[in-house]
Amino acid sequence: MTDLSKLKIPVICGPTAVGKSAVALKLARESGYEIISADSRQMVRGMDIGTAKPTKEEQKFAPHHFIDTVEPDDEIYNSYMYGNEVRELLSKLYSEGKKALICGGSGLYIHSAVHGFFEDLGIDDSEKFEYRKILERTPLEECYQKLKLVDPEYAAITPPAQKQRIHRALEIFHFTGRKISELHSEHRPDRFFQPVYIGLNIEREKLFEKINSRVMKMADSGLIEEVKSLVNKYSYELKRFKKTIGYKEVVEYLKGDITKDRMIKLIQTNTRHFAKRQITWFKRIPEMKWFEPENIKKIKENLF
Repeated sequence: MTDLSKLKIPVICGPTAVGKSAVALKLARESGYEIISADSRQMVRGMDIGTAKPTKEEQKFAPHHFIDTVEPDDEIYNSYMYGNEVRELLSKLYSEGKKALICGGSGLYIHSAVHGFFEDLGIDDSEKFEYRKILERTPLEECYQKLKLVDPEYAAITPPAQKQRIHRALEIFHFTGRKISELHSEHRPDRFFQPVYIGLNIEREKLFEKINSRVMKMADSGLIEEVKSLVNKYSYELKRFKKTIGYKEVVEYLKGDITKDRMIKLIQTNTRHFAKRQITWFKRIPEMKWFEPENIKKIKENLF
């Protein structure tokens, strides 16, 4: 297996709808890269339209990895496991004379692939279990407000519906008195490989227009039917619905809680908020170089 430490791996990232997949596909076709997805939602089978997953036709132009690898009801798979699997895959590909790039908007997954994570801090499992029971009985909004008080920096990049991340941060603070944002910043091991960060972004107003347009296209392309199919298989209570933008809103519509117009507006609003959090996350990476997605020439110059 190949030693990754000196390998330069392109990492294409940025907010949702900015055009990451198109840039990755163009680089893959022109330069022979295989594409490693860093989008935690696109890993889920059956969630295609609402995650803007690359189509089967697009996937034919270059090998794609970490697409359709997780079942909708899988609550075990996480960013730590993803990081380990990405590094194993990179080592395998490069030992076979192939090359790959990473593309996606899940900052935590990209961080895990490049840096790994800190250890579990030695928190006793039985005590952790008892505290988690308290958190489970507490409304998520109340937990999120507490997180904003104890660790506003981490709260700023954590979606209010991300229960697992909110509970984890509160758990660490409760038992250690430490902020998870501080632990992330302190955990700077030698990188497992050398990332070449390519940040894609456009003027905020144009990005929001693209988001709004994409949501309308999703609604017209069968998103509601896709969610119905998942509901029939897993029920309305599938936990992944609650933490996936585009799906939780459709579930509300299907249950009769909101109108279709309201559903579309909520998806657009929540996606715009998500995009702003992504930009905040990626702007914290000092080596990030920013480009407009159309400027393929400059992007390629930065890679070679």
